[in-house]
Amino acid sequence: MPAFREIDHTADLGIEVEAADLTALFASAGEALFALIADSASIEERELIALSAVGGGPEELLHAWLCELLAQFNSSGFVAKSCNVSQVTNDRVDGVIRGETLNLARHGFRTEIKGVTYHDFKVWQENGQWHARVIFDV
Repeated sequence: MPAFREIDHTADLGIEVEAADLTALFASAGEALFALIADSASIEERELIALSAVGGGPEELLHAWLCELLAQFNSSGFVAKSCNVSQVTNDRVDGVIRGETLNLARHGFRTEIKGVTYHDFKVWQENGQWHARVIFDV
């Protein structure tokens, strides 16, 4: 299960993620996104998809990464059980996701996520840990 917690938000769905470094933060945020969409315990790692996203700095990169992951779900129904991020630079993130196409008969569908908002979106470092707050439009 990804290391995230849901946070209260009036109309949308929010999470906060904490990790030791940016690669782990991006991986956990991606796993959290998919765990909100479907029950990750029922997802099998049948396929691997390599992805990358570009942006300027950690906040823009995380937003672009999550949008890329959501695009995979929206275009093909792919839900990931795991996200592995190989690198986060100043302007690019690279990683792979492992999972399968959503099957409503096998996977517990939870929430339709329409988008990754900029509302209250934040990435910061505190006490040697990286943190992110993300609000999803549902």
